[in-house]
Amino acid sequence: MSKFREVLADISWKLLLLALPITSFPLLSNLFGGTSVAPLAILPMVLLVLIVVLPEFLNKKAFPKQFQPLYVFFLIAILSVALAYLRELPSFRTIPVWRNAAEGLVTLLFGFGFYLVTIYCLNDQAQIRTALRWINLGGIVIILSAFVQFFTYKIMDGYPEVLENFQRMVSISVRLYNDRATGLAFEPSWLAHQLNILYIPIWLGFTARNESVYRKRLFGKIPYESLLLGGGIVSMFLSFSRIGWITVIVVFMYLLFRAANSLFNKVLERREKETGKKQNKKQHFFAKLLLWLLLLLILLVLVFAAGLIMRQLDPRMEQLFDVSLLKQYGIMGWASRLSFAERITYWQAAFNVYLKYPWLGSGLGVAGYYYPETIPSFGYQLPETLAIMLYRSFIPNAKNLWVRLLSETGIVGFSVFVAWVVTHWRNAKAVYKRKQTGLFKAMGLAGQLLIIALIVEGFSLDTFGLPYYWIGFGLIVASWRAKSEHSASKSKQKSG
Repeated sequence: MSKFREVLADISWKLLLLALPITSFPLLSNLFGGTSVAPLAILPMVLLVLIVVLPEFLNKKAFPKQFQPLYVFFLIAILSVALAYLRELPSFRTIPVWRNAAEGLVTLLFGFGFYLVTIYCLNDQAQIRTALRWINLGGIVIILSAFVQFFTYKIMDGYPEVLENFQRMVSISVRLYNDRATGLAFEPSWLAHQLNILYIPIWLGFTARNESVYRKRLFGKIPYESLLLGGGIVSMFLSFSRIGWITVIVVFMYLLFRAANSLFNKVLERREKETGKKQNKKQHFFAKLLLWLLLLLILLVLVFAAGLIMRQLDPRMEQLFDVSLLKQYGIMGWASRLSFAERITYWQAAFNVYLKYPWLGSGLGVAGYYYPETIPSFGYQLPETLAIMLYRSFIPNAKNLWVRLLSETGIVGFSVFVAWVVTHWRNAKAVYKRKQTGLFKAMGLAGQLLIIALIVEGFSLDTFGLPYYWIGFGLIVASWRAKSEHSASKSKQKSG
C-alpha cells in the first residue's frame, strides 16, 4: 500500500469510528430516499472498501473464512427475492417491490462493508488497541450528549432551541423526547441499541478483566473503561428503552453465571482434594442444577426490580403489575396498556408470513407486503398499527431481527445467519481461552457479551444497516486473526 493510501485509510478508519454515534445523517437519509437508517459512518466505510478491502481481496482472491456463511446468506437473499416475483404479491401501497427488496440488499451490503473494513483495518494488537481508543472517544460523545439532553430537559423543563437545531443537523429526527435521552441517534431505543451492542460489551469486558487500552489508570488502579462503563449504563438507563434495560441485565447475569460456575468448580475440586472422594455424575448434576436455578431466580428478581423502577419512572409501565388488567383483557390487552402490543402484532404478522413460506421466506424486504393478510385482528384495534396499515406511506417491518430473518429468508436463511453468529461465538471463546492475557482475553470476553446483547436486542431492531454488531463481529475476527498469527509466529520461533 502506498504511503498516501495508507495515510488516507488511517484517517478514514478513525473518522468511521468517531462517526458511529450518528445513525441518521440528514444528507445521507435524503440521498437514500428518506430512510431513517443512514449512519454517517457509511461515507468513510465506502472509501475504505475501495482502498483497503478490494485491493486485499484482489491480492488474496478470498475473504476471511468467517465471511463464508455471508456468501451463502446473500445468495439466499437474492433467491428469495427472485422467488417473490413468481408469486402473486398482495396489492399494498404504491411502493414497488423491487425498491424495498433493493433497499434490503443494499443495507445488507453496507453491513458486509463495515464487517470487512473492520477486519482488514486491524492486523495486529497495536491496531486493535488504537481502534478501541477511537471507539471510546465516540462513546464519550454519546455519554455527554445523553447527559446534556436529559439534564437540560429536567432543569429547564424543555429543550432550548440550540439543542433542537443541533439535533436536526445530525439526525433526521424532528424532535427530542421528553424525559428520555436520544444521544445523536434517531430515537432513544437506537441510543440503547448502539450502547448495548458495541460500547457496553467492550467496556464491561475490559472492566471484568481489569484490563485497559490506556497506560494510565484512574487513581493508578481503576481502568478508564470502568468509568466509561458507568457513564454508558447511566446513558442507556436515561434512554428508558425497555429492551435496553433487559439486555443489560441479561449481559450482567451472563457474567454472574460465569463467575458462579467457575467458583463452584473450584470449590468442588478443593472439596474432593480434602475428602479424597470424587462426586459421582448424579451428585455433580444436581449440585449444578441447584446453582443454575438459584441464578435464574436472581435473574427474575433483577427483572422484577427493574420493572418496579420502570413503573415509577416511565408512564408507559404504570400498569405493568396490574393482574386484574391481564385477567380482563388478556395478554394483548395488557400489552397494549404498556404500549408494547404494537410490536407483538408486527412480530406475529412477520411470523405468519414465515408460516406461509417456511423454506426461503417471502423475499428480503418483501414480508411487509403480506401484513394486511397476516397481522392479527387485534392489531387493527391499536391506533399506531391502524395508522401504519391504513394511512402511512411506507411498508411496515417486523421490528425483530430474528422474525424478520424467518419471514424474509425462511428457515434456510435464518439457519445460515445463526451459523455465522455461532462462528463468532466460537472465535470469541477461542480468543479468551488462549494462554496470552491482556488485550485478547478482554476482547474474547467482550465478544461473548456482544453476541448475547445482539440476541436480546434483536427483538427490538431488525435492520442490517446499523454498523454496531458488524463492527463488533469484525473486532472478534480481527482479535482471532491477530491472536492466531501471534501464536503461529511463536511456534515457528520455538521450532526454529
